Amino acid sequence: MIFSRLPILNLLHLFAPTSSTYFYPTVQTSLLEHILVDTQGAHASDFIAAITPCTNYVNGAQTLGRITSAQWIRVAFHDFVTANITAGTGGLDASIGFETLRGENSGAAMNDSMGFFRPRVSSKIATADFIALSVVMSVGNCGGPQIPLRGGRVDATEGGATGVPAPDSSLADTLGFFGGAGFNQVDSIGLTACGHTMGNVHHEGFPIVVGPDAVSENNTGGGIHFDSTVATFDTLVVHEYLNGTGNAGGPLVTSFNVSSRSDLRLYESDNNATMTSLANQGNGFFDTCVNLFQRMLDTVPTGVVLSDVIEPMPLKPINATLDFDNDGNLIFTGYIRTLATGTSAAPQSLNLTTSLDKQGLLLTPESETGSSIFGSTTFFPFSTQISNPEAFTSFNVSAPGISSQSFPVQSGAFVVPSLTTVTTIHNTTATVAFSVATRQGYVGRMMKRDNSTAPSVSIQAPVAQVGTLGPRIETFDDVAVTSVAQKAGYYVWEGSVTVEDWTLGPLSISVLNENGDEVDVAMVD
Repeated sequence: MIFSRLPILNLLHLFAPTSSTYFYPTVQTSLLEHILVDTQGAHASDFIAAITPCTNYVNGAQTLGRITSAQWIRVAFHDFVTANITAGTGGLDASIGFETLRGENSGAAMNDSMGFFRPRVSSKIATADFIALSVVMSVGNCGGPQIPLRGGRVDATEGGATGVPAPDSSLADTLGFFGGAGFNQVDSIGLTACGHTMGNVHHEGFPIVVGPDAVSENNTGGGIHFDSTVATFDTLVVHEYLNGTGNAGGPLVTSFNVSSRSDLRLYESDNNATMTSLANQGNGFFDTCVNLFQRMLDTVPTGVVLSDVIEPMPLKPINATLDFDNDGNLIFTGYIRTLATGTSAAPQSLNLTTSLDKQGLLLTPESETGSSIFGSTTFFPFSTQISNPEAFTSFNVSAPGISSQSFPVQSGAFVVPSLTTVTTIHNTTATVAFSVATRQGYVGRMMKRDNSTAPSVSIQAPVAQVGTLGPRIETFDDVAVTSVAQKAGYYVWEGSVTVEDWTLGPLSISVLNENGDEVDVAMVD
């Protein structure tokens, strides 16, 4: 089993300059789950701040009339729809970052979004995964349903095919673009309606759709809403279109320029049968949108394997890390997060035992709690000394009303958080000075040096690339390390790497086994 350590974003102020932790079940899944679940209050990710409130525009003045939550949905669609499912190319692969100058991708949404994702991308979470995550967050946190999220997308290294429906696209062309991506006529109408229940069309980006009369002091971009609840995911866009009320389906239905009424042409292509069906579904409209959005987000190039659906974890270790204290003792510290859903209450205490100590620790919660659409979160800090690391193979968490859960650990080799730092110059050059500990007698992919064993270390860093705001991942293999000390039955090694053109995202430090697989991973920024 591979064990991963990763800092929770926005928790770094609570710990040493570097904080590495066992993550369950994987680094990627755990990090994505953190962003989904830890949205407000204690230990929250900052991701949701971009769409809080749902009318917010994270990249500029609110008077522009732009809405980040709607932008994110648009970006995902534009990235997806140029897929060719027959050839197995395109789909959600972040190629949109290379395509922002194309006329079919007009407007600020593409680079606004890519710029927001840029400092968050790492070797574990690709830009394309953030595009998918952004749709899930926008819909689920703005009144809509929860779309199942998977990780594991792979970013493109160049622009993909053209073929995004435009306001002046003919009906045949529009259906052809959708068809290439695997969506038939009914799917195309449904996905358009689901995507256009939030957001605007702006004169600034689409003067052939929206006239200059839409521009005002408090709407300087000249945006006209698709429906009367511009930042709420609901069925109103369908009902207003069919009834001719409110915004009547939005400017792609009502534009002064008849040739720019692409939504109207699409909706009327089956005599409004699909739109009428959507209106009659009631809350079933949400189920339809979940299905269509999930298909969109999970359309990826051939060879890309997505993870299982990421589910909120009722009991989750956070920053559960091995480290050395000031006296050189090996310690195991971190948090246990509980998630209480519905009317259930958080436990008053937890019991943590390790494979070394069956009596265990009684954990009491921090006073600050968190919240999200999934429920309330409570955090229980812990710290205990590890006297026999070779026998430290697992820990167990239990509490009244909560199923006991055991988590495996490995203590053969780990990145030392308190002895690892990142220093930066002008926010573009990063020097990672790290320490790695290997247990005496631990066997892995190593070489003998001074009667001790030197670990194989790899560092991966997100760096800038030409043509897109999306980073590429640069890998430094077989980083040189030097033996510097012995602590608590471990050899301690030091090394460093300097990264140019860093994009501020987390850097990974990996200890590798004899097969080149990750034994331990720390991510630092």
